[in-house]
Amino acid sequence: MRLARFTTSGQPGFGIVEGDEVVRLDHRVRSFDHLLAAPVPARPDDPRVPVADVAWQPPAGDHPKIVCVGFNYPAHAAESSRGPADVPTHPTLFTRFADSFVGAGTPVVRPTGDDSLDWEGEAALVIGRPGRRIAADDAWAYVAGVTCMAENSVRDWQLHSTQATAGKNWHHSGAVGPWVTTADELGRGALRVTTRLNGEVVQDDTTDRLTFPFAELVAYVSAVTPLRPGDLVATGTPSGIGLRCEPPRFLRPGDVVEVEVSGVGVLRHGVVDEVPVTVPAELAGVAS
Repeated sequence: MRLARFTTSGQPGFGIVEGDEVVRLDHRVRSFDHLLAAPVPARPDDPRVPVADVAWQPPAGDHPKIVCVGFNYPAHAAESSRGPADVPTHPTLFTRFADSFVGAGTPVVRPTGDDSLDWEGEAALVIGRPGRRIAADDAWAYVAGVTCMAENSVRDWQLHSTQATAGKNWHHSGAVGPWVTTADELGRGALRVTTRLNGEVVQDDTTDRLTFPFAELVAYVSAVTPLRPGDLVATGTPSGIGLRCEPPRFLRPGDVVEVEVSGVGVLRHGVVDEVPVTVPAELAGVAS
């Protein structure tokens, strides 16, 4: 089952993606969080909308916690100047704000005056049940499913300090979606995570090579903070980031990024430059 949030004709909605249609469930399920917690099948009388008529929104809760894991693929840790002895003994965590993401099909935004927006394709877990201190053996019972994430980074700002927050939270710099593929459909086998830039494969690895597997991440994160339906746990990006190309290569307006997670789907986004905010002349004096 593929669960999605979207807007159509300017109105928000959520439901199940079936082929070229979205079956709307917002008329009989209280919220997307409730759908993640207890997915319900489509009924013949549910309204349907062509996929072509929807704008995808990030498939997360209304107020999600978004916890990301760094250096979780050994090859990426190595390319980031971390040798085998420097592989983390515990997950490296950082957080992102919800408004740093757009939905599939919406361009991400390169900040004004910066040329270091980098791609990072990932598989992200979407939480379906509330929990705290979840045991790794029980973790999958709390996962609604998996979605694709372009967990992009503004590298110049990320490298201002040892903390990643400044480079990870630029407004609309990343993307998530287009939907959540439920765990019962995916199973628990390895997933392939592939990132393509303008059709060229730049990242490709499988989740069986993660230093910290999905279940261990849920256990670790939930020890720190309660998890709720609609929260996201981004599981790490493979090697092949633009910062480590020779010479470094970053995203530019007009580029198209595709993040594909096997069994889940393909997240596509373009890139545009930030539109500078101008202060009306009549307000300039007030602002000063």
